Amino acid sequence: MCNISTNSPLISVILPTYNGEKYIAETLESVLNQTYTNLEIIIVDDCSTDSTVDIIKSYNDERIKLSVNEKNLGIGDNTNKALSLATGEFIMMQDHDDISSPSRAELQLKCLIDHPDVTGVTLHANRFKDNPPSTIYNKVDTYNIDKTANEFNAIGVYSYPGHQTLFYKKSLLNKLDSYYSNKFIVDGDIHFMSKLNVAGASWILLKDDLLAYRIHKTNTTVKFKNSQIYKDKLEILTITIKGYLKDISDRDALIHAKLMLKQEVLKIDNESLINHFKKILALNINNDFCDDNILKKETVARFKTASILANIYSPFIAYKVYTSIDELKPYTVSFPKFLSEYQKRFLRNLSWILFKNKEI
Repeated sequence: MCNISTNSPLISVILPTYNGEKYIAETLESVLNQTYTNLEIIIVDDCSTDSTVDIIKSYNDERIKLSVNEKNLGIGDNTNKALSLATGEFIMMQDHDDISSPSRAELQLKCLIDHPDVTGVTLHANRFKDNPPSTIYNKVDTYNIDKTANEFNAIGVYSYPGHQTLFYKKSLLNKLDSYYSNKFIVDGDIHFMSKLNVAGASWILLKDDLLAYRIHKTNTTVKFKNSQIYKDKLEILTITIKGYLKDISDRDALIHAKLMLKQEVLKIDNESLINHFKKILALNINNDFCDDNILKKETVARFKTASILANIYSPFIAYKVYTSIDELKPYTVSFPKFLSEYQKRFLRNLSWILFKNKEI
């Protein structure tokens, strides 16, 4: 048991469920076995048609607060109902098929208490398919910071954490008119996260893998077609960047969203990309959203990744774009070496393919 202070604050664990009989026991036990024990576990079941509710009722722990909907509300509204029932000072999100490390609540709370100017703490999740990594059951005594709030904001311009990793002050919700939306079935959590950030949230990212994220065929992201996922992500990310950089144009917001998704990079001409990156850097200075140097570094790193995935020629296009922007040149010093190694790898692979085809 952890004693963070003589007056340990209550943590509300938000655990929405729907047809989770296969995994809910393992998930719930991971929450019940937290080293920090002052929890209320808010479970709202969205009319499951399997034995999910019966499994939850089999646990005799007064910290479990189960509510079963009379009608199906959908992912977004079901989560909203759970949040409305929370009475704790802090919120910890938990999906019904993931596993939290025994130390998760303790360490995320400790980090937040150690950094009172920050509103929330997120972390890395260890993905798995069949058997969870054995390390997820280990108790950890200390946390390790991967990104400070300022660094995380810069990453937030290009990326986002899963909502199941979030731990934040409940008071942050008072700044929002609404929470999750049923409109975005797949990525409503990204939409919610962006609303928190626009409202002034600041996050620390921990290095520690304190959550095991289960991949299976009934995952929401797996069930829906890639075209729908892409459409939702594109709309959400366009809204998100417009929230961060308030004076950005609709066109630049759309370009940025496409770059975040690492798709359609080649459909954007070089001049538009150069102008876009210049605008992003200028808007950040005007909005003071994050550290300018960190944003420049992340801009180079993210576009480099996107270009590699887009086409074998794209990294060379990326380098040409970057070296046309004076502000980004200092962050491209390692690029020529990378391009040289990239070209060698490509030629080796091409030679191997040609050799194999010749054998056939």
